[in-house]
Amino acid sequence: MLYPRASIPRRQTVLIILNIFVLFAFIYHISHQSFLSISLLPSSPDIPPRSPLQHFYEETEKPGSSPKDIQSHLLSLAKQLSTIVFPKHIYQTWKTASLPKVASDRQKSWILNNPSHEYTFLTDDAALQYVTENFNTTDPYIVQLYDKLPQRILAADLLRYLIAYKSGGLYVDIDTICNKPVDWWISSSISSQPDIRMEDINLVVGMELDVLDTNRYPDEWVAQNKFSERIQFLQWSVYAKPGHEVLRRMISSIQETVRKDISNIRWRRKEISSLMYNEMKILDTTGPFRWTKVIMEYINQIEGREVGLLEYSGMKEARKIGDVLFLPVNRWSPGVRHSDAGSVETSFLVHYYGGTWKGNLPS
Repeated sequence: MLYPRASIPRRQTVLIILNIFVLFAFIYHISHQSFLSISLLPSSPDIPPRSPLQHFYEETEKPGSSPKDIQSHLLSLAKQLSTIVFPKHIYQTWKTASLPKVASDRQKSWILNNPSHEYTFLTDDAALQYVTENFNTTDPYIVQLYDKLPQRILAADLLRYLIAYKSGGLYVDIDTICNKPVDWWISSSISSQPDIRMEDINLVVGMELDVLDTNRYPDEWVAQNKFSERIQFLQWSVYAKPGHEVLRRMISSIQETVRKDISNIRWRRKEISSLMYNEMKILDTTGPFRWTKVIMEYINQIEGREVGLLEYSGMKEARKIGDVLFLPVNRWSPGVRHSDAGSVETSFLVHYYGGTWKGNLPS
């Protein structure tokens, strides 16, 4: 028996087709909007997401790795970096393109003494553009952090690590003078040490403080001069090959500290712009206190042993530990009244301690 075929009125058919079209258009719109929000925009203007994009900040060693495995991994990274040379590029920064006369004269010393180096001067606007272009796709929170930190010394510190990590070469503060050409720094430092190969050096670190002698420098002296340890490395000059693990760790450490501090805020909004640090906290968050800790931890791991403070002390010539070349105090910090620093004549650069950031800090 044949049954008559059911038919749908033409008007109803048109309505069904239109509804299907609207549904697909809605689904496309929603998915397209979601893609944009994930790929281009931070998930929140201030509060860090629980699982932020951290492409190049992810830990390089797996949780639970043995010290031997970590050492092997770090040695492998160092070997990879040994295949490239230090970029011939010098970076300096200032708020605007208009420099004070004394700063302009100091700036010229870097340009004139290093004709083989490219020189880049970043204003605040140009620096934000640099950070955005280089880090927004891998970690947009870094851009938020740099842009919104209310105490700009924190952003200035962060910027030097970002430049050194991404571009490599030499970052150096504007309140310095170049005393010897940069090309000469490493070669002259290791010329009397034939066992050190130029290519095996991936990071150069300057000693700022060496006061292990408690008779000459009692604890009261250390506290009064606002140091946290008796060995300290400076960060007004950062000389590195791009992608060095110390810089990755430093940047990651700053991010995690800021996230923790934001979560601990009680009486203000939990956002970057609410953070206010005193001098010691600044030094320990982005400054030389943190820099020193990160470097020493790295050295212990790449050496596979506990490197004592005595091994950093009493340097009269450069010393290579791991893939890091440590410079005596006089090379980047001459003329200070401690640490047997030595005279300006023996220095690679001279630092004039502008310290303008120290005004109006909370106690």
